[in-house]
Amino acid sequence: MRHCLLGLTVCALLIGALAAACDGGDDGGPSPTPTSVASPTPTGPPFPFEGPVGIDLTIYGAFYKQGSPVPLTITLAASEPITLYYRTTQRYEIVVSDAEAKEIWRWSKDKAFGEVLEQVSLQANETLGFNESWDQRDNDGQPVPTGNYTVTATSTHCDANLENCGQLSVSRTIQIRAS
Repeated sequence: MRHCLLGLTVCALLIGALAAACDGGDDGGPSPTPTSVASPTPTGPPFPFEGPVGIDLTIYGAFYKQGSPVPLTITLAASEPITLYYRTTQRYEIVVSDAEAKEIWRWSKDKAFGEVLEQVSLQANETLGFNESWDQRDNDGQPVPTGNYTVTATSTHCDANLENCGQLSVSRTIQIRAS
């Protein structure tokens, strides 16, 4: 009986931790705002990069069945305190290109962004994350054929003079296979 109570206590703690970690999830629609808040990383930035701020693109697998959504997570991380400056409410761009480097899909196509000057401050070892998904359709809404595709994520932040915007990018390659 004692082991059962201990096991139930551990399970309750794990469920509580998982619920706290999942709180504030995505509402299902595209959003230029972060789906998670800036949070300190105790052991340093979660991925290697040079300079005060870095970008990472997580794609959850290299192969996708044709027609399946491709989930994407863009993460910005700071190695030292930094302020990111934005000319609009757009925080990132995602572009999918085919094997010939021709643009197939652009996340921001047909989206409107508020024209406001904004600043986001990150402390050392803080991250800012954005979750999106590509539905394997091109800019005209047509399904893409099987093949290799490059997904590029770019932070739209600028320097303090609101110049040199969109200079930080990362790319990953995926393959779309017949279902």
